[in-house]
Amino acid sequence: MTAPLRILHVNSLAGAGGGTEVYCKAVMAELERLGHTVAFFGGDSQQEERSERRRVVLRPDFHGAHLVHDPELESAFAEFAQSFRPDLVHLHNTHQLSVGLYPLVAQLGAAVVQTAHDFGYLCPNSWCTWADGTVCAGGPGKKCFEHGCEKNYPYDGRIVLAWKLRYETMKRCVQAFPCPSQFLADKLTSHGFPGAFGLPLWTEGGEDAPRSPDALAPHDPLAVLFLGRLVPEKGVEYLVRAWPHVLRRFPGATLRIVGGGPDAERLAALAGELGLDAAGIFLGRVPHSEVGAHLSRAALQVLPSIWCENSPVTTYESYALGLPMVASDIAGLPAMVRSGETGLLARPRDPADIADKICQILSSPDLRRQLSQGCLDAARRFTKERHMERLLALYTECLETAPPRGDADTDLLAASHSFLTRFGEVESWALGMHKHIQWLEGKKS
Repeated sequence: MTAPLRILHVNSLAGAGGGTEVYCKAVMAELERLGHTVAFFGGDSQQEERSERRRVVLRPDFHGAHLVHDPELESAFAEFAQSFRPDLVHLHNTHQLSVGLYPLVAQLGAAVVQTAHDFGYLCPNSWCTWADGTVCAGGPGKKCFEHGCEKNYPYDGRIVLAWKLRYETMKRCVQAFPCPSQFLADKLTSHGFPGAFGLPLWTEGGEDAPRSPDALAPHDPLAVLFLGRLVPEKGVEYLVRAWPHVLRRFPGATLRIVGGGPDAERLAALAGELGLDAAGIFLGRVPHSEVGAHLSRAALQVLPSIWCENSPVTTYESYALGLPMVASDIAGLPAMVRSGETGLLARPRDPADIADKICQILSSPDLRRQLSQGCLDAARRFTKERHMERLLALYTECLETAPPRGDADTDLLAASHSFLTRFGEVESWALGMHKHIQWLEGKKS
């Protein structure tokens, strides 16, 4: 790429968030360092921003009608994009932005790529698994109501309709879909998404990773760690249920669960029911500056996910520190946690198998050293330089080909928007009447 580019990044959330937001900010910073002009457009629940290269629209509440069209947000995007005049638009997580944004992006005449950070492009609740744990083929539609998937994460017909519209519109308005896992890239390809390919993230400082486990800081040989949000899809419940099995073989083993989330109270109660020291296990959220210390002290990290994981940031953190992993054998995880190379794989939702894999590593210093070496080797493969080279090559390829077709069915989008708007009005009226009836019944009593 010979000339500097003007690149507009778009993401649902502008502020602090998860791995998507961390990646978006890191890529923007690296592009600026390489001499490109970068701008950002997104939403925030608390504040609005306007500047030459940054536009953040206030989006405080969920609004069903805005799933398809959000006039305020789309108008703000059109104005900002016309002012910035991007050569290329790089979309990230757009689940919380309206489907109507895509035709506007395509109309710019710029190249368009979208990083598929998770399975939400194929599944209304992003799990891409049925309620019983079976991995779904993906694709929003009638199957979303046939397998009890609402148990994973609630949704209704409005969400499925909006996701189906997004699913079809994306294919017409985006040229290429880099995916942190090849598993997701293959899924998107099977659904007709153009230019889907695997582009792993990078290990921060991976090129400087030690050559041998001998150079690593001393660790606690019986310390087991989980690092992440406490939400059902992360499968922490099954790690907690596995822990009594581990303690029967290794009474001195310690489990540390670092992170917070809506499932924290339920998981702590479960630990108590199993006779475990919940206060000693659940450490809650810790400052980011302390995360490295927890990773360095552990003998292994567990990723017991029960949904379709893509490419968790914690795996890259394990690479850099030579920390072996036990992970669920599901979706993108087996490519990141290669059995016998960087960790061991366990059956999802199976506490006994999770415990067995943990105990295999705790009982064998030689196996742990082998896996630790594999992690350090992986760290040097997944470097920022290599990632950016491939990303910039993709940019060049998209710039040298025709821009996206952008032939979205705008009539269908408009009709769906009208339906969802009316649905919301009726829903609001019904909720108001329900509260009024409750008030009247309260007066009678």
